[in-house]
Amino acid sequence: MWKYNCVTRQEFEAIKDKIEKYIVMLGGNMAAVNLPYEQRTVSCSGNDAVENISIRPAFEYNGYYYRVDEVCFSDKPFIAIEYGTYNELMNNAMEDAEPFPYDLPEEELLNEVRYSLGIESYSREY
Repeated sequence: MWKYNCVTRQEFEAIKDKIEKYIVMLGGNMAAVNLPYEQRTVSCSGNDAVENISIRPAFEYNGYYYRVDEVCFSDKPFIAIEYGTYNELMNNAMEDAEPFPYDLPEEELLNEVRYSLGIESYSREY
């Protein structure tokens, strides 16, 4: 169940699409893998839970695999970029990079993707 009034599920998914485009723009390649599972996210915050099944591609960049995911906190949803090795991808055991708010300005969203890919580090202001 989607519980946010600040953004619709469709608007949030569009931001996740944008993050994937940034990964490609920065040099990531869509990985030609058939995952043996569906990407299923359940985020819990207090007594609330948000569940989502998403079909999102995996990307390869500098020998690691990445996938766009979400973390739903009580106030608003955040974007998380998962990363790991091929084996971690195939076994659904990837780690989440530091989640970031979906509603950042364009340049800050792009900086978050750079940070998650290990391209550069920067100081967060939120």
